Amino acid sequence: MSPLNPASLTNQRLDSARRLISEIKSSDGDWFTQGHEPTVTFLLRSALNGLLQEVKIAYGLTADLTVEQLITNATDNELTVPVLSELKLLSADSNSWFSMLLASFDTYFECRPNPISSQLSDVQMIGASASDLGGSVKSYLDSLVELVLRFREESSEY
Repeated sequence: MSPLNPASLTNQRLDSARRLISEIKSSDGDWFTQGHEPTVTFLLRSALNGLLQEVKIAYGLTADLTVEQLITNATDNELTVPVLSELKLLSADSNSWFSMLLASFDTYFECRPNPISSQLSDVQMIGASASDLGGSVKSYLDSLVELVLRFREESSEY
């Protein structure tokens, strides 16, 4: 059996997240949504790592899989990587889907305070209310898929 390439692994993670979100949307109980949203968040964070691995391979970078380290490595090699630049801009905006995804991951898996509930008065993000918890992860999924597709399209041009 041949090993999967990074794009296939990213696709699998995105598809698993999409399927689970679909199940969340069709469920009739908040317990299902609250119980499975951490799983979707994990899958999306894993898909993001898959995208970073794709970027690392495409540009021949050697840094760890963090946006900051990949940008530093690209700069050291005199490379401009548009997807990394976009992620850097998104990380500077605490209301961006990227920052919210990372904050949600930290909340679920590192036992930090919930940033979504503390920002509800400032930001009305889709799905931020308890009645539609699955909406947030759906917006993260849509944004991440769009970013992955843009990266792949840009990298196929070279």
